[in-house]
Amino acid sequence: MRVERFRSMRAYAIILIAAGIVTATPMLVIAATLPLVFVLQGAVARSPSVEQVRVRRDLDPETPLPGQPVEVTLTVENVGDGAIPDLRFVDGVPDELGVTAGSPIGGGSLRSGASLSQTYTLVADRGVYQFDPVTLRARNLSGTRRSTETVEPSGEDRFECRVAIEDVPIRQDTTAYAGQLATDTGGPGIEFYATREYQPGDPVKRIDWNQYARTGSLSTVEYREQRVAHIAVITDSRPPAHVAATQTQPTGATLSAYAATLAVEVLAGEGHHVSAGALGIADPETGTGPPAWVGVEERASFAAHAGAVFNAAATGTKTTDQRATAADAGAAGTDQPTAAADGGRQFQRLRAQLPAGAQVLLCSPVTDDAVVDLVEQLRAEDHAVTVLSPQTAPGTVGGRVAAVERAGRIDQLRMLGAAVVDWSREEKLPIALARTLETGVR
Repeated sequence: MRVERFRSMRAYAIILIAAGIVTATPMLVIAATLPLVFVLQGAVARSPSVEQVRVRRDLDPETPLPGQPVEVTLTVENVGDGAIPDLRFVDGVPDELGVTAGSPIGGGSLRSGASLSQTYTLVADRGVYQFDPVTLRARNLSGTRRSTETVEPSGEDRFECRVAIEDVPIRQDTTAYAGQLATDTGGPGIEFYATREYQPGDPVKRIDWNQYARTGSLSTVEYREQRVAHIAVITDSRPPAHVAATQTQPTGATLSAYAATLAVEVLAGEGHHVSAGALGIADPETGTGPPAWVGVEERASFAAHAGAVFNAAATGTKTTDQRATAADAGAAGTDQPTAAADGGRQFQRLRAQLPAGAQVLLCSPVTDDAVVDLVEQLRAEDHAVTVLSPQTAPGTVGGRVAAVERAGRIDQLRMLGAAVVDWSREEKLPIALARTLETGVR
C-alpha cells in the first residue's frame, strides 16, 4: 500500500522553483532540490515484505490454574536477506481475557537474522481459549510504503485453564472395606504387622511355620489391614461464593468446583468411597436440591454425574466481592447473611445425606459466616472436615478489609478442629496441600 506523505513537499518544490525563476534567484531553485529528494525517494521506494517474518508464541504455564497468571511471549524473527526498517505486530489475544501486565503490541527495526520479543501477562478464568492470528505491519524507511498481513504463529495457539491436583489431605478415618489407606490394626493384608498366639480356626496359610520349626509353638501372622475412607467432596456454589477480585478473574465458586472435580478423581482412583455435592444449586440431571448430591451407590454413573454437578456449580453470575466493594465505599459494616438466611435448610439436607463417620472435603472461598456454621454442625456430628479455600479478595482497601474478615473465619474453622488449606492465586494447589500436611494440621 502506498502512503501519501510528501504532497506538501511537491508543493514546496514547485513554489521554490517558480520563485527562483521569477526573481532570477538560483539559490531558490537549488533549495527546491531538498523537497524533491523526499518526493523522488517516496516514488521509487519498494514495499517491504512481511513474508520473510516468522512468528512464534510461547505460554508459561501451558495449562494454568484458573486465576493463575499466564505469561505470553511473542517472538518475531526476520529470516529474509533484507532489513525491515519498521515492523509493528499485534497478538490476537482472546476477547474473554484481560491483559494484566505488559502489552501484546510491539515493534521496531529488524535486520536480517535478528528477532524481537514481546512479553505480556494474561489472567484466565475456567475454560479453553483460542488465540487469533498475529497481525504484522511493515513500513519502509520513509513510511511511504506499507504492507499488512495476518499470520498463524508457530508454538501455542490455545490453552486450557484447569486445576491440576496430585493429592489431598486424607486422615486415618476409614470404613471397613479393603482399600489403599493403611491402618494401625492387624488382619488380612500384604504388609507384615505382628504375630500372635495361634487360635483355633486361624487360616493355615497364616501360621508362622518358621517359628514352629524353631520353638514347636504355633503362632499366627497378622498383616497391616488396608481400608478405604468414605469422603464427601462438597463445593460451595451459593451466591456469596460467586465473587471474584476482578471481572477477568475466576470466581471462588469456579476455583472450588475445579478443585472438587480433581479431588474426586484422585480419591476415587485411590479406591476410596467418594460422594459429591454442591451447595447452592439443584442437581442438573434430576432437578433435586439444593444441595445437589451424588451418592457413592451410583457406581458406574458416578463420575459423569459428579462432573455435571461440578460444572453446574462452577457457572453463575460473576460479581466483584460485595463486602470489599462496600468497604471501599465506606460501608464496611453492612450485615452478612447468616446460616439461617443463607441455606440453613440445605445444610440440614446435606448433613442428612452424609454417611456416619464420613470425612468432608469442603471447597469454599469462605466469604460469609454460613460456612463457619456449617463446619461447626459437621464437627458436632463427628465428621472430620478439611476446608480448601481459594482467595478471591481484590488488592484494594476494601479487599484488604474483606481478607481480614476471611482470615478471622479461617481461624474460627481451625479452632473448630477443621484443617484449612488457604489457597492463594499465585500458588499451585498441590503445593498448598503439601504445605498444609507439613504443618501437621490433621
